[in-house]
Amino acid sequence: MTYECLHCKKEIKNLEKNFVRCPYCGFRALSKKRSPIAKEVKTN
Repeated sequence: MTYECLHCKKEIKNLEKNFVRCPYCGFRALSKKRSPIAKEVKTN
């Protein structure tokens, strides 16, 4: 799963187990990258 730093906007491929911090700038707020494919949901 890839994450993105909210401060420097760089992609982080994998994180260490108990260490949630950007390895580039040290910022502690990360967001999960969404897939570029839109999901289709059926409605009845």
